[in-house]
Amino acid sequence: QDLLLSGGYDGTVKMWSLQGERCISTFRGHDGWVRSLALLQRFVVSGGSDGLIKFWNLDTMQCLRTAGPPNVDPRHSTHSLAATGEPGVVLSAHSGLRHLLRWDLASIMSQESFFGHDDDIYAIHTDQQSSMLASGSKDRTVRVWDARLPHKGAVGVLRGHTGAVLDVKLRGHRVVSASMDKTLRMWDIRSPEVPLATLEGHSADVHCVDFRDRMVLSG
Repeated sequence: QDLLLSGGYDGTVKMWSLQGERCISTFRGHDGWVRSLALLQRFVVSGGSDGLIKFWNLDTMQCLRTAGPPNVDPRHSTHSLAATGEPGVVLSAHSGLRHLLRWDLASIMSQESFFGHDDDIYAIHTDQQSSMLASGSKDRTVRVWDARLPHKGAVGVLRGHTGAVLDVKLRGHRVVSASMDKTLRMWDIRSPEVPLATLEGHSADVHCVDFRDRMVLSG
């Protein structure tokens, strides 16, 4: 469909029609800015600086459930969300936590999972075509996990950045990471020892990245 979802500093989630070039719905409920979104079939999950995670029905435009903040502490703001491909399951990363939370949409219960980072996790991304998951952290590493094994260690650790990893994307065997060290790095998770390429050109922190084949976009 020609729909786009966005989260803003105004605490709202907006749904846009690309064909009509207009906002067609606004979801309100967060007490802080919306930092991350994840799509689960006809549901969208939003994570905010208030530490809350909200589950919305795109058809009724209603908030179905609200969870969090972790440990009932609003300082655990939500950094990132990712759907795993498993029905009704979403992962979240929060400030002050060195692991991920695995949420079940049906029960709105969470389990602590994917332990291994030495500092806050800023970004998570899953490959919807496989069971692999990548996370980027303030500890300057990217870690690759098997999403089917939330209580096992990382299957790979990618070291090379000299600043916190702010965003990461995983597709197939390729990972691209963006960092506070002003660089992007491309990796092959089958050979994690050194990056395939280091891309330089930004004059400040790189906050977001995406890629398709040999094309990389960053901001």
